[in-house]
Amino acid sequence: MTTAEIETTEHATYVVDVRRARRERLAWRTATVLALVLGAGPAWQAWQDSPTAMPLEAGDPVPVAPTGTGDVTKLQPAMQRAVTRAVTAADGEGVSLIVTSGWRSSVEQQRLYDDALDKYGSAAKARRWVLPPRESQHVRGGAVDVGPPTAATWLDRNGVRYGLCRRYANEPWHFELLAPHKNQPCPTPDPHA
Repeated sequence: MTTAEIETTEHATYVVDVRRARRERLAWRTATVLALVLGAGPAWQAWQDSPTAMPLEAGDPVPVAPTGTGDVTKLQPAMQRAVTRAVTAADGEGVSLIVTSGWRSSVEQQRLYDDALDKYGSAAKARRWVLPPRESQHVRGGAVDVGPPTAATWLDRNGVRYGLCRRYANEPWHFELLAPHKNQPCPTPDPHA
């Protein structure tokens, strides 16, 4: 059967909804990824503190990758499927791929943007790292930030298999669904937002 299977035990016969079972597995994987977000701190911080990890202009402070809820449940459906497949494949290769920031509310994105304005001193410099809510793919459910650095590197190399591409050269953690067709290459990353 395509949508249901019959399962017999010693005491009863059950009809198992295959689609429901898949949804439950996806929910379990999503919850696991979210739980793992909490354990990524030390390695992520070491990456963020490395001034060679991303291109900086003279006098710029070292950027900090956003951390949020890691919410993948409100991603666009195609993005959510791609991220789930990538997390599963990475896990199969022994790489712990963690979504550190997924969907963000407009309020959260505005707070990040305001913090960047304070940190970098100008809208032009802040926009290199954080976009206002009306322009952010995170608010639209079309972007994820991932970690730790080894997982971001893995996704940069393998994400195209799932349509996921690194969007910005200065943000090795930020991925969007930019190669939606099989065997379509990722575009060259923009220098920054």
